[in-house]
Amino acid sequence: MFILDAERKEHRYETMLRKIIRDPLMLMQLLFLILLTLAMAAPFYSANETVRADHTVIIIDASASMQAENPSRFDRARDAAEKFVSGRTSIILAKNIPGVVLQRGGRSGAKDTLNRIAPGATTASIGDAIILATNMIEDEKGAIVVISDFSNTDSDSIAASKMLANADGIDVTYKQVGNDAGNIGITYGKLERIGDSYEYICNIKNYLDDKKTVPIEIFRNGKKTLTDSVTVPAHSSELFALTDVEPGATIISLKQKDSLKIDDRAYIAIPVVAKRKILVVSETKNPPAKIALNSLPDTECSIVKPPVLPSFDDYDLVVIGNITKTSLLPGTFKDLASFVQSGGSLVILASSDLDGIETEGLLPVQISGKAGAAALETRMPTEFTKDIAFEDVSVTTHLRSEPADGSIVTVIADDDSPMLAYQKRGSGTVFYSGFGEGDSTWNDFHTRVDYPIFWRQIVDWMSGVHGIEEYNVRTGRMLPLGGVQKVTTPSGTVETDNLLFDEVGGYRIGDDDIASNLYDPLESDLSIHPMSEEARTLTPDLVKAEVEKELWTYLIILVMFIAGFELYYLRARGEL
Repeated sequence: MFILDAERKEHRYETMLRKIIRDPLMLMQLLFLILLTLAMAAPFYSANETVRADHTVIIIDASASMQAENPSRFDRARDAAEKFVSGRTSIILAKNIPGVVLQRGGRSGAKDTLNRIAPGATTASIGDAIILATNMIEDEKGAIVVISDFSNTDSDSIAASKMLANADGIDVTYKQVGNDAGNIGITYGKLERIGDSYEYICNIKNYLDDKKTVPIEIFRNGKKTLTDSVTVPAHSSELFALTDVEPGATIISLKQKDSLKIDDRAYIAIPVVAKRKILVVSETKNPPAKIALNSLPDTECSIVKPPVLPSFDDYDLVVIGNITKTSLLPGTFKDLASFVQSGGSLVILASSDLDGIETEGLLPVQISGKAGAAALETRMPTEFTKDIAFEDVSVTTHLRSEPADGSIVTVIADDDSPMLAYQKRGSGTVFYSGFGEGDSTWNDFHTRVDYPIFWRQIVDWMSGVHGIEEYNVRTGRMLPLGGVQKVTTPSGTVETDNLLFDEVGGYRIGDDDIASNLYDPLESDLSIHPMSEEARTLTPDLVKAEVEKELWTYLIILVMFIAGFELYYLRARGEL
């Protein structure tokens, strides 16, 4: 009996197996159910491979050296960047201050942006750009691609920024463009005032392997006025100087063919200053202050003894010198207050009776009497205190005082009495000098060689004429404008409240002309240190990352195929 039961079970299994083999429909249905169950479980496996990034941030070096060669390194970087555009792309221009020109744009937006951007004439802060790019990538699979010639970069900053990005799971790869190129350029320039004229000196550097004689042309206010030449040994520098540089625009141009144009010219801007009319009111016939003012260029100085005074509106600057309580007619300071409110400039010099004169609140200080000797200190350096050694002035008498509300003190005595202070009043400015108009019983300031310089700087400052370095800047400088203004740049017109000088050439802000120059020996050095072969031939759109390879899509496709084949099979058997 036991043997018969075993034989029956074996026969039943064999019959079932033969039925499955004989009827493939059951096998297909079984396989269908198995694959559908696996697909619902969403299986995957992990693999470390090159994949397309969900969000690619492209950093393009926009420094001065990227303008070198033909086609330029920047053009090559732009062409390379197009191949890295993904579904979501951000683009950062790496100048000395990195700027985002596209954030999470599509393919068309990225390509339009790439066609629109241009290189600057600054250095490139690639490390800062990588940190900015890292912050732009959110919780997604992101990649950063840096495209640069890497000719003048801070490798330590780049390496540190890359480590931070890698710590966030973001891969950073490099694409190097450009080749070694020769260059001769102006790598340094300085404009200095010598008396009433200006002298310019610049450094011309030869990065080539051969000695070169470089022709030079000088243009002043648009006209060629001088030709010269300088011979520069290989990998060396030579100085070139200009004397008696005139007001207006001057250009020094190197007529030498090389791989970078923006350092072949140096631009000089010297403001054309209109003649300023100055009135000195004093009981003293010819005080040292008047002599110093009369020696200044572009000024017309008159001295008047009170009480009868001309109209203040006929003058740009009024200086109140040595006066007594009875010197001025009643209402004179009211007239001066109106003069300042409407934009005039007023200088009030310390004198013995000043504390007893009603000044209608114009004084930037409140005087409380006389004091003796004092040591001086420059509390706040300004344009009018530059190059003046106030600490060396011997003071035997001064007026004891304290600042008025809203006044700004620049030089103080050791008892905290202001010696130089100023205050804005309406559209004008009131300036106080505790040194007086030049009396040896008070101090020896008027006997020093920097006394005329002080007055020149005061007149320039109060007339809105800045130091010459404010009109001649290096690229990369950021200038706050205090509000949105229209600015003419070398390439066009922009409206901004913070101006970045990122081009060489002439800028115009309001009535001021400003010259901007590269003056950077590292950016002018176009030699390239080749990176790895991978950095020069980087595969577009791909980054290395550990990814989850999902299998459910393949399983669903297989399930659909089996279902379709089953329907075909049933139709072939005539059951449909």
